[in-house]
Amino acid sequence: MNEKTNEQKRATYNELIIQKENQMDKLVENQKEIEKSLYQLDEDFKRGFQRLRYLNEDNTGTGKNEHYQAQQWDDHLESKLRHQVQYAQEEFNYCFQKEILEIDNEREELFKKRSEIPWD
Repeated sequence: MNEKTNEQKRATYNELIIQKENQMDKLVENQKEIEKSLYQLDEDFKRGFQRLRYLNEDNTGTGKNEHYQAQQWDDHLESKLRHQVQYAQEEFNYCFQKEILEIDNEREELFKKRSEIPWD
């Protein structure tokens, strides 16, 4: 009878461990999706500002000084936006890694508890 209960306890821990592993897999999957989206956003900014540069260069109606000031403003804005995307990437990575580590620690604790159940 005690052996049956120990088997049930081990089975319960196995299920909990699998749940933790599935949580970790889902987090990694979500992390990759967000990284991909942020990378795409950064690339879109890069292409958009490059196109803006070309349009500004083609605009011959403005004086050199206005063109230079507009280009400086655009460069500053591009740098600021791309820096914010990079910062967001770092923050998301930190949060995901922290959460993954917590779940992994919980999983390890479940392994430990499962190993303490006697086999009799």
